[in-house]
Amino acid sequence: MQTVKKFYYDVVICGGGPAGAAAAIAAGRAGKRAILLELRESLGGLCTNGYITGIAGVVNGICEEWVDRLAAEGHAVKRPHLPTVEPEYGKQMLEEMVLQSGTRILYGTHVVECIKEDNTIRSVIAYCKSGKIEIEGKVFIDATGDADLALAADVPTECGNAEFCGLNQSVTMGFRLAYVNMKKYNEANAAWRKDPEFDNNDPKKRSLIVYKEHKAYQEGRLHDILSPGNIVYPMAGRDETCMDVTLDATHTFDCHNTDVEDLTRQIVDQHRKVIWFHNFLKSDVPGFEDSTLEAYAPMNGIRDSRRIVGEYVLKDTDIGAAKKFPDGVVQHTEFYDSHIPTPGFHTAHRHIHADKPIENAVCRPTQDTEDYMYNPLVRPLAWEVRTDPRNYCEIPFRSLIATGVDNLMAVGRCFSAEYHANGSIRVIGPSMGMGQAAGYGASLFIDQKLGALRDLDGSQVRRMMIENGVPLDEPPGGHWKEIREFKGEPVVSASDMCVLVDKKGRTMR
Repeated sequence: MQTVKKFYYDVVICGGGPAGAAAAIAAGRAGKRAILLELRESLGGLCTNGYITGIAGVVNGICEEWVDRLAAEGHAVKRPHLPTVEPEYGKQMLEEMVLQSGTRILYGTHVVECIKEDNTIRSVIAYCKSGKIEIEGKVFIDATGDADLALAADVPTECGNAEFCGLNQSVTMGFRLAYVNMKKYNEANAAWRKDPEFDNNDPKKRSLIVYKEHKAYQEGRLHDILSPGNIVYPMAGRDETCMDVTLDATHTFDCHNTDVEDLTRQIVDQHRKVIWFHNFLKSDVPGFEDSTLEAYAPMNGIRDSRRIVGEYVLKDTDIGAAKKFPDGVVQHTEFYDSHIPTPGFHTAHRHIHADKPIENAVCRPTQDTEDYMYNPLVRPLAWEVRTDPRNYCEIPFRSLIATGVDNLMAVGRCFSAEYHANGSIRVIGPSMGMGQAAGYGASLFIDQKLGALRDLDGSQVRRMMIENGVPLDEPPGGHWKEIREFKGEPVVSASDMCVLVDKKGRTMR
């Protein structure tokens, strides 16, 4: 097909999810001519189009500005941890912020290949309603989630890990319900914690929804355990007794997230399971009796696929070890969260295994040597390693820089990290932080007329982040400061993560 349009920009961002949108805003605000290419008709990726509306991780920089601007208009629920955004307004606000930065957007644009000279990408080729188009640039940022541009540029990538023989994390599809009585649901949850059946040490009884789900399964009213764990995200600006919520609930297993046939299987499986799960909520869970299914998410909830091999591959153990870097551009506070690829009663890996204890992590001898529901393919190593909620690690700028190509970065879930490190960091907050760092890094690279991104001093990007209001020179504040100051001892909870418990039995995470 003949090229029908050609564009020329300083910075070309492929993918308009949270990471790509933040990169586009940062590059535009830094004074660069930037363009954002997005396959869909709106921005925000899995946060808005996938209904994963809770913002996990440290919320600062462009991410915090986005939440604050939405909250000011009544379209975000601000809370110390996991603030939520109204997805439709979230899309529009990101679009506004990108356009206000001076960055151009092209929707309905599918990047499929690139043109390279030696080790430099000169342009990307995309297909859209116009036909075949070409976009030249000086720096390229892969925010596709699947490292599609990196793959086209012959950058080394990884997918899955040895532990699960290449399987990806289990997949979920978000969905939106209307007419939910969250007041009644929250009261039922509070009552459940006082019920004699409640057992915080039993993963089948620690949550009201999970407990009722197992009961319905045992009674033959559910075909399967559809959701080993779940979060209900409330939407802003609605009466607590009659409101919209989004859920990230059902799981599809044994996934290969770069295979079109398997992706189709996942979507069909999720459509069916969402209906089953909603019917269960209506019949068994207080507060959901009058709820209606408002929408399936128009975007499948993929957690991982390809990851680039970058100038630094963030290690699984770096997360538990709370490792810091001179070029650290994102602070990360969350636990391990690799959703288990194979069926079972566990939701996610909240710990990894090592042959010896890791400094700064919370470690204990392994308790799951024979728990093949948790890890069915291999016997774990001798020590369980968990993150300490009082500490945090950093993502180095080098983990955004692709090897083998001089002018390509990757942000979001396709950045350079091992499987479990990626499983922890793939969430919205750090993804937007990576995007912001990449936008600034692209600007510095162009201004300094460097030959390769690896020649850029990442500590300069860190300083630029600090100068633009991201407090990387001090520990995370707010909720995370409260955790550090909480007088408690680390304990492994029923949800398998490390929490702090004080002498009165109060828990903080």
